[in-house]
Amino acid sequence: MFLKLINGRGYFHSLFIVFLCFGILFLLTKGNKAVSFPFLIGMLFHLLLDLPNIPLFYPFISYDFKYIDNPLPYWIHDFLTKPVVQATEIIGIVCLLFIVIRNKLYSFKDIADYLRTNPKEIIYSIKKDTEIVISED
Repeated sequence: MFLKLINGRGYFHSLFIVFLCFGILFLLTKGNKAVSFPFLIGMLFHLLLDLPNIPLFYPFISYDFKYIDNPLPYWIHDFLTKPVVQATEIIGIVCLLFIVIRNKLYSFKDIADYLRTNPKEIIYSIKKDTEIVISED
């Protein structure tokens, strides 16, 4: 909103920014692939779903951005009138809530600890009678 763009598909919806954010997250999490690579994949799919109205190759190719004084009414209008926008926002919120609840990330300290360490890996083992047992480390 501080850039006063008409929608969220401005400067930050480019491959350059996605890879820059991935690199920063990868360094902040000390190379934690379990956190940084799902972020990268999620952001690439996010860009894919926002095509064609995004500046995919910004800043290497110039784009005309439409600036407005108050973009919030436009965003609210899109959310209230476009079912696709509603569905994708609700799905995103549900996914985020699932991650928070599943990993018990109820404070900033919990989130920081989660990002610094590898999440628990699920180990699959097969018993003699071919029953599959799922256990967490």
